[in-house]
Amino acid sequence: MAFWQSETWIAVVDSLYDTSVKADPQFMSWWHEALALWRRACNYDVVVTMGVRESMAYGLLCALTGRRSKQIMCEVFIDAPSPSPIWHLKNAIYRYVAHRAVGLLANSSKEIGTMAQRYRMDSSRIRYVPLNTNIANPKMESADDGFLLSAGRTLRDYATLIAAIRRLPNVPTSVICGRHDVQGLEIPSHVTVLHEIPREDYLKKLRRCRLVALPLLNTERATGQVVLLEAMAMGKPVITTRSPGTVDTIEHEKNGILIEPGDAEALAHKIAQLWNDPTLREKIGAAAVETMRESGSAERHAELKLAAIRELVRSR
Repeated sequence: MAFWQSETWIAVVDSLYDTSVKADPQFMSWWHEALALWRRACNYDVVVTMGVRESMAYGLLCALTGRRSKQIMCEVFIDAPSPSPIWHLKNAIYRYVAHRAVGLLANSSKEIGTMAQRYRMDSSRIRYVPLNTNIANPKMESADDGFLLSAGRTLRDYATLIAAIRRLPNVPTSVICGRHDVQGLEIPSHVTVLHEIPREDYLKKLRRCRLVALPLLNTERATGQVVLLEAMAMGKPVITTRSPGTVDTIEHEKNGILIEPGDAEALAHKIAQLWNDPTLREKIGAAAVETMRESGSAERHAELKLAAIRELVRSR
């Protein structure tokens, strides 16, 4: 949730930024944000940190100056374990900061166990808060320019996508990703790759695609949710990997399709099935829009986040 999207949130929470603008501001650097929070923290009961680096820096500032952090962390370091000394150092720092915090908020129910184990914390100090869609008014988008869309950068499995699309030469495909996300992959002629295009151009493509494929790498970390929720809010059927961040939202074959990680054959099969069945696309798309209307609003997210924050504060 962008901090300015919910009146419920604005009514009870102060921000480092001007919430009256109703648009993303020019954000400070992560270290500047952490310092600004530290300077103002004495005036508040709870400090909510929303970025991985910001959370770490603010927590360390409090520790170094002997303050209680009063911190609830919305994003933490749960990258895949690595033998690298850098990874172990980051993990140790986050564990230390997390132990001094009031509690943590997770972006998926599956992450609760991961965080508790990673930081050696009781799971009662972690709450799952479902994310909202950035689409303010979910509705069926009827436009269909006859192409499959895949988008995003973090932990995308484009190798599996390309392997699946090779089997479907009659399915034109657009991929929106970072400059190096498909590096080394042999791109078929019916696949168009667009690098880091403006958000408005991405949303236009999303509105006009037939369906969305969102294969993700096998990970303990929630990812892919922004594209997933935006596609659902437009009534675009989504085929995605069964993983943290998707299983909380997708009911298989009801409001979306789930496949196992790395299964190019299953991905190709489900793409072909939906591509050729407009009735099934409409059924899944309509169910997806209804899911977003019921539980995907910024107001609903704000209510759940505030309730989780209050529970964590009371429990401490």
